[in-house]
Amino acid sequence: MTHPIDKHTLGVPLWIVVGLMLAPTSAVAHDVTVSAHAHGTIIEGEARLHDGTPVRNAKVTAFDPAGEKIGETTTDEQGRFSFKARFRCDHRLLVDAGDGHGAECTVPAGPLGDSLPPRGGAPPASLSDHTSLEAIEHQLIHLQEELDRFEQQIRLRDVLGGIGYIVGIAGVAFYFLGIRRKES
Repeated sequence: MTHPIDKHTLGVPLWIVVGLMLAPTSAVAHDVTVSAHAHGTIIEGEARLHDGTPVRNAKVTAFDPAGEKIGETTTDEQGRFSFKARFRCDHRLLVDAGDGHGAECTVPAGPLGDSLPPRGGAPPASLSDHTSLEAIEHQLIHLQEELDRFEQQIRLRDVLGGIGYIVGIAGVAFYFLGIRRKES
């Protein structure tokens, strides 16, 4: 025995599914990532949103291991920043992109120049061959930046997975609606 489909009952779950599909997902778009590295006494880096958009004119603050502020700068139009380190210590960088969005990373004291005075108990450098280490560091920096960009991209499988999740929820809703109709 078949039951006629009530257009009003079917319309409500359909509108719910459409509403969920059109709901804004801005939280992911505001994820901020920051990567930074040291070249001699200069610390440079970049801040980007989850989709790869540069974070412009964001405040970047540097803290020593004790949590004291030891430097400050802002990002440029490409989301890049740089400043001269004053001490040989780990630098915790905090990027404030506004509206409560931000990120942080730590630049270790190791690559900073030997000419800087220590702060916060950073061990002195004892590396003999700085030239080859700088070449390796340069390659690692580029690999790290490439990896950061790759991780930030929204992939097709993520989009298809989200659509599949929504369709699955709609299927479960329609299943229970069908059971309820059979009972009545």
